[in-house]
Amino acid sequence: MNLQKDIQRERLFYLEFLALFTGQVSRKDLVSRFGISEPAATKDLSLYAELAPGMLQYDMRKKCYVLVAGGEPHFSHDVDQALFSLAGERAIAINTQHAKSQYLPSWVDGSLKRKVPLALAASITRCIHQSRKMVVQYGSLSTGERERTLSPLALVHDGLRWHVRCFAHEYEHEPEPFRDYNLARFLSVMQGDPSEVLLANDNGWNTEVHLRLVPHPKAEHPETIRLDYDFVGEEKCVTLKICLVGHFVRHWHIDCSDEKLGNPNSQQLFLINKKELLQKGVSAWAFAPEMLFSKDKTPSEKMV
Repeated sequence: MNLQKDIQRERLFYLEFLALFTGQVSRKDLVSRFGISEPAATKDLSLYAELAPGMLQYDMRKKCYVLVAGGEPHFSHDVDQALFSLAGERAIAINTQHAKSQYLPSWVDGSLKRKVPLALAASITRCIHQSRKMVVQYGSLSTGERERTLSPLALVHDGLRWHVRCFAHEYEHEPEPFRDYNLARFLSVMQGDPSEVLLANDNGWNTEVHLRLVPHPKAEHPETIRLDYDFVGEEKCVTLKICLVGHFVRHWHIDCSDEKLGNPNSQQLFLINKKELLQKGVSAWAFAPEMLFSKDKTPSEKMV
């Protein structure tokens, strides 16, 4: 009996997760995810309405339940777990520690970055899912805190932190209106009008390039680097969206200098086709030396 209750709690947790981060949930979502019948899904939704009154309201036009502003979630949600799940990188579950006996002693590096409030992160993901603009207060190193109107389009995790790929309406007449915004720097988010901006129009997101990497030329034991980074042959080819090159180079501490100036002990990889990448549209600032060492600047914020 307890097992059945645990399984049902997982379903209730999942439907609340969808409501919070996408703004809506339907019986079909539960049927598809858990393989239950529609009557069973209806019972779950009814039970959830009793546990968290005021969270959901049935929308006759959309034929699904939509999130009601001001409702209080019944469960606790971890922002990182939710975002990784939305990005397709991790399964969402109410209790990720259910198999502690299978874990080995370990330590996972912590973060100094601000923990983003659940309500703020969920507001942004709902705007992405529902194709809406958002009016935000955002802090930038160059301009400080101020209001902006953005159309959020996608989530990006560079290995260190989350970014939101957005169309910046204040820069709509400039060459690069599509930019990345550090999730930790959003101070407030207010849902705006429907947005007509499409991710398909973002050239930086939809164009891919190939980075050719080799062990740093000054490395004493390049064979160790090849082993560490799973080389097959003399070089490693990485395919990336143009807009992610700067993030990738910074995260992996890749030496992009023309003179091979990097320290091979801290910059074990060297980029050998920078000129080709520049010709294909990667911006020069993606390879700027300061990008390799600054943890607070992001490529997109050179003008934000």
